[in-house]
Amino acid sequence: MKPSVPNIVLITLAILMTGLATSCWSGNAYITNQGDNTVSVIDTNTNKVINTVKVGLAPVGVALSATNHRAYISNVDGQSISVIDTIKNELINTYPIKGTPVGLLLSTDNKTLYVADWTDDVIYQLDAITMEIQSQFQNGKAPAGMVMSPDGKKLYIANRDSNDVSIFDTDTKQISQRISVGKHPFGLSINKNGSELYVVNVISNTVSVVNTGTLEIQTIRVGEHPYCITPSKDERLLFVTNTQDDSVSIINLANKQSIAKVKVGEVPEGISLDDLTGNIYIANWGSNQVTVIDSQSLKIIAQIKTGDKSRAFGKFVL
Repeated sequence: MKPSVPNIVLITLAILMTGLATSCWSGNAYITNQGDNTVSVIDTNTNKVINTVKVGLAPVGVALSATNHRAYISNVDGQSISVIDTIKNELINTYPIKGTPVGLLLSTDNKTLYVADWTDDVIYQLDAITMEIQSQFQNGKAPAGMVMSPDGKKLYIANRDSNDVSIFDTDTKQISQRISVGKHPFGLSINKNGSELYVVNVISNTVSVVNTGTLEIQTIRVGEHPYCITPSKDERLLFVTNTQDDSVSIINLANKQSIAKVKVGEVPEGISLDDLTGNIYIANWGSNQVTVIDSQSLKIIAQIKTGDKSRAFGKFVL
């Protein structure tokens, strides 16, 4: 018969495990500041900046890996990708890359980093640890936002100057289809089961909702020069940044109707969901701050000062 464990030991272990769980689940937001070549790290528990990391020239895009404990940052003018250790919140290294890297996305297994080259219309596939280029493929014009289907089989790419979205098959390594949407598609998002793709059309002032099975499209009017988009945690709502009227449009997904606008900072661009709390984080390029919206009350709960020209293009809350 095995000896029993003293209660004091069990209590101590429970306390340690609780602390570990809190540590693992506590989140940070990584905000690229294009004007001062830094990333502001925000503790999403306190909504305060806890560190500022120097990266390459004109950082824009963000991709995060909880598995690898990495934040990947695209530096548009630096022609490079900076990698930040998300445990220490320190720069690991900056890696050169061809062209003008903008959008970043990790594969579902966190092994591959996809990089959208804005000027050469190329998507690079990098090893997410070594940062070596594994392969590349030609795409539509001026690729920007990217999202992956939940099963990892389809990569969706917004092509701003082609006015369409490419569907890249990750098994065949080929573009299987291109979907015409509105003018200048930029930010993308997808729902949890992969049945709906959300495309922000900057010049059209619309969002295209694409049924990924039938490729049928519904079009929803939003604010002036929309940029990025995210569903709420419960997927009842869509939140869309409108860069030229300093607002976030809120869409009811049940009837695909805009139901409200929330005034935020100046020139809101990047937007991201905190998967733990359900709060919505918005990077305001014009006012150098991040706005936090409670997705239930639709009220602003924090305004956080960041660096110069905060952009945060991609999923930036870990």
